[in-house]
Amino acid sequence: MVGKLFAQFAIVRVPEHRAYRDLLVARLISALGTWTAFFAVRIALYEQTQSALWVSILLFSELVPGVILGIAVGPLIDRWPRQRMMVLSDLGGAVTFGALPFVHSPAGICALSAAAGFAAAFFRPGCYASIPNLVAEDSLVAANALMQGVENLATLMGPVLAGVGVLLLGAGTVYGVNAVSFVVSALLIVRIGSRLQASVPARIGQTHWKEVRAGLSLVRHDLHLSSIFLIWSWATLAYTGVNVAEIVLARDAYGTGNVGFGIFVAFSALGILLGNIGSMWFIERLGVFGAYRASFLITAAGVALSAVSPGLALGSVGAVIFGAGNGIGLVCNVTLIQQTVTDDRRGQIFAVLGSLVQMFTLVGTLAAGPVTEAIGPRLTWGLSAALLVLGYVNAVVLTAVRTRRGRAASAAQPAAAQAAADGGGPGSPASAFERIATLMDEIESTREDEKRRRISRRRSRG
Repeated sequence: MVGKLFAQFAIVRVPEHRAYRDLLVARLISALGTWTAFFAVRIALYEQTQSALWVSILLFSELVPGVILGIAVGPLIDRWPRQRMMVLSDLGGAVTFGALPFVHSPAGICALSAAAGFAAAFFRPGCYASIPNLVAEDSLVAANALMQGVENLATLMGPVLAGVGVLLLGAGTVYGVNAVSFVVSALLIVRIGSRLQASVPARIGQTHWKEVRAGLSLVRHDLHLSSIFLIWSWATLAYTGVNVAEIVLARDAYGTGNVGFGIFVAFSALGILLGNIGSMWFIERLGVFGAYRASFLITAAGVALSAVSPGLALGSVGAVIFGAGNGIGLVCNVTLIQQTVTDDRRGQIFAVLGSLVQMFTLVGTLAAGPVTEAIGPRLTWGLSAALLVLGYVNAVVLTAVRTRRGRAASAAQPAAAQAAADGGGPGSPASAFERIATLMDEIESTREDEKRRRISRRRSRG
């Protein structure tokens, strides 16, 4: 079974998937450099200021651009050539981190970190929007799992490399290495060519803000996307409680100090990687949405086990379990969006959903601190487990609604066809509505023609 799980990743050796392989390597290099540099910035800023307030401002500066810009610039990811956007994103990161060694004030460091967050807001949505164009349909889940695994590996390795790099080389050198990693990533994206995008849509007559509203409207009214958003939001609130309270749980409740906290986080990261690898097994048996639902119960079970665990040993088992559930859910989440949205809107929807969920991350993070102080880490994790179970119930209900609507639509199609066949004559309601619609179109067209003629007469008189 283990061999079969790893065999799915043989897609990187398929000659037709060379472009995907380049994108995977580009993402690994840039993500590893980014996470290393971001943690190095935090270490250096805290050493300089000895202030948790400045670290909080730094984190806020890194998060906010993604929240705001994902919604505001989402349409550009699809309207402009996707390759160009991703290359510019990498080059923006290279310039930003290349400048960091020469900036020493805390405010300046936070400002450049915000600029780096702005540049990064374009890359990830473009990356996941591009994957269906680079691999065969039957390899899509494996491609998403591998990409998620690469990102999570970078998240795991980043803090370690940052600590060692700052100690041995200094923060400035770490920033410079990250700048070079962005340049290498940009060169790999250039090598892929235009395959990142099926075509650049020509949306004539649509302003940028109309497209922004259209993307938000699509998320709101499409049953699949609204389901993903609602379920993902529940999960995000739960995860913020887990993330904020985990250091208190590991250090104080388990009584293991900083070393125990490091071990606990490492086991949860290991679980995420195992979940990424095993996601295809779950999807093959339950379907994408079924595996998505199951991921909530798996995560809730792991969180609950860690919450009631008397010590680090059993708590680490829970960490692996909830990490695995999280890893499965991440792959399913990405795959569902790719399967639901066409290529001409896919980058925008990834950006919009990412921004909306990051808003919940900010809200949840602000709330989780006081909650943990008030009720303690174990009850906070218990509350997070309850939220994940509610997320599962929410997913089941939304699946039932979606199935019922699908059956209603299927039943309505033959009825509509029969009505058109039986009552399509001149006196039928259907033909009457068609004539009204045609008349309204003619009136609107006449108004537009008259408006153009008036403008033409005014110009000729002038």
